[in-house]
Amino acid sequence: MFDGKAPICKDCIKKYVDYDDMNSVYDILRQLDIKFSPSHWESAITSKYDTIGTYIRMANSLPEFKGTGWNDSTFEQIENNEKNNINSKESDYKQNVFNPKNYVPSDEILDKWGFGYEPEEYYYFEKKYQQLKDHYPEKTAMHTEALLTYIRYRVKEELATAAGRSKEAKEWGTLAKDAAQAAKINPSQLSKADLSDGLDSFGQLTRSVEQAVDIIEILPKFKERPQDKVDVTIWCYINYVRDLFGMPPVEYKEIYKFYEDRKKEYELMLEDVEDNAIL
Repeated sequence: MFDGKAPICKDCIKKYVDYDDMNSVYDILRQLDIKFSPSHWESAITSKYDTIGTYIRMANSLPEFKGTGWNDSTFEQIENNEKNNINSKESDYKQNVFNPKNYVPSDEILDKWGFGYEPEEYYYFEKKYQQLKDHYPEKTAMHTEALLTYIRYRVKEELATAAGRSKEAKEWGTLAKDAAQAAKINPSQLSKADLSDGLDSFGQLTRSVEQAVDIIEILPKFKERPQDKVDVTIWCYINYVRDLFGMPPVEYKEIYKFYEDRKKEYELMLEDVEDNAIL
């Protein structure tokens, strides 16, 4: 059973997997002794992150994977799901695994989008949401609801257009346009800040950076000598406390070394977390 370790490096896994060939996915999961679960695979597909990496992280953390292995795999397109016939029938499932009509929405997805929609609609709702959410300021619940309403209408329009139902597509398009205006998604309503990705303040810049990369990658380099009043204040306070305990004062370079040591410990911790998660 999967224990969080792998006999193959994460870069090799990414290079080997071909999402147009599900057999390559099965081969990796078989080597890692991870069961294949169609519903979890669909959830990994809708993630904004790498699909195989997301799936392996699920296997490493979700309770439903605990104590299971490749032999516990399930394939929705295989009748009776006999384990000794899985390898010979994998190609049958391969043809349908990416079909949005076979998408099984989770309870979270149903709560988010509401009940009564088709499986493929839930799939495209969530896919479009993942595309838009990082570029839309969901400051309140009303902002979020406005975005979800726009997405519902927009997806309905796209599906009707693809099916050749032009009259229906036009009706959904009108609703989507009105919803876009209410949600401030219409380009004509965008402010200068919106067009600059909303980076009109230092706080918004910080938020954007932290959403894009781990903060450790952009930490400032600590200086051995104090550069401003804050550094000097910290230095004085440390020596004040040390004096209270009858300890000798320290030079600032010792404080600098302490900062660097803590930073290295944090970087090592992140590396361990990433290694344990594999991807």
